[in-house]
Amino acid sequence: MEKFNKTLWICWFGVFTTSMGLSQIAPILPLYIKELGHINPNDIAFYSGLAFGVTPLGMAIFSPLWTFLGAKYGYKNMLLRASLGMSILTLWLSFAHSATEVVLIRALTGIVSGFTSACVVFIAVIAPKEKVAYALGTLSTASVSGSLIGPLFGGFVAEFLSISTVFDLIAFLIACSFVTIYFFIHEDKKNKEIQQYTHKKKENKTLIVILFITTFIIQFGTFGVMPILSIFVEKIHQGGNLALWAGIVVASSGVSNLFFAPRIGSFADKINPVKIIFSSLIFCGICFYLQSLATNVYMLIFIRLLIGVALGGLLPCVNALLKKSVSAKNLSVIFGLNQTFQFLGNFCGAFGGGVITAYFKIEMVFILMCFIFILNALIFLLFRKHI
Repeated sequence: MEKFNKTLWICWFGVFTTSMGLSQIAPILPLYIKELGHINPNDIAFYSGLAFGVTPLGMAIFSPLWTFLGAKYGYKNMLLRASLGMSILTLWLSFAHSATEVVLIRALTGIVSGFTSACVVFIAVIAPKEKVAYALGTLSTASVSGSLIGPLFGGFVAEFLSISTVFDLIAFLIACSFVTIYFFIHEDKKNKEIQQYTHKKKENKTLIVILFITTFIIQFGTFGVMPILSIFVEKIHQGGNLALWAGIVVASSGVSNLFFAPRIGSFADKINPVKIIFSSLIFCGICFYLQSLATNVYMLIFIRLLIGVALGGLLPCVNALLKKSVSAKNLSVIFGLNQTFQFLGNFCGAFGGGVITAYFKIEMVFILMCFIFILNALIFLLFRKHI
């Protein structure tokens, strides 16, 4: 158990830093695009959404490949490959000369990434049966909190230093993750997935499909509002320090998620995770709608804190249910496909949010996210007999 806990926290640090690397440009990306020469608000919204979303698109396409190679050649090798590649590409961002180059770098980042995918499968495989939801919940705090605290870091550094400095520091942190994985994670290659179980498991295909859809919607909602939050903050906040306040708004949900996700995961190990997923989807939908009604930045921060609590009960429970519903021989394949749906949700959300903002009011993005989360909860209710 002590070895597992050490591996879990090393993976936590790696997921946290790489998630920061993927998300730290959320509040500063529109500012960076403007700094590179684009002044039209519609162009800024378009390039921001594309640059932010193209990374998860690449991850969605290549995630099953990296997961397959991880099962075949070792997850540690995949973690080292992803962290090194992301460190180099993040550093390259500070030398970009155009919005097109930023989009290209972000696309390459999506291709070489796959760090979180490898970590999720690795931890799911080695976690004791009674600690699955807790372990995945703890790991999800790294992913979600890194994704949401990263923008706070980016906004703070950009406000007081420069945008290029943000990229340099994130590249350094990801390089630190590479070093810790190389020296402190020792993968037992004899510990194959198929050896984790001695019995065959009947797969619940209906549940697996519903969980894939849920994963997509969770990420669609989470990332759908991130590229446009800085624009919304500018609309409702008339004071200065725009980048800093935008970073605080985006990061606030990460702070509450960091606190609640492990606790909700431990609770889910004792009861049916389906109940937590249903309740969290409803609560998220309500919170997304409340964001559209925010009239000042303080109200928006409070609502984002509530969303972080709800998010803490979603992905960990989804992954825990997947492990319980999938046979050992198909575990890597199913988790790889689930990661594909996750990253497709990231791309569609980020790009879709930018497109909707370019042609409609920002509030329409929040209302749309409310609708799809409530709809997903109703799907769970409709198919509860099959779950």
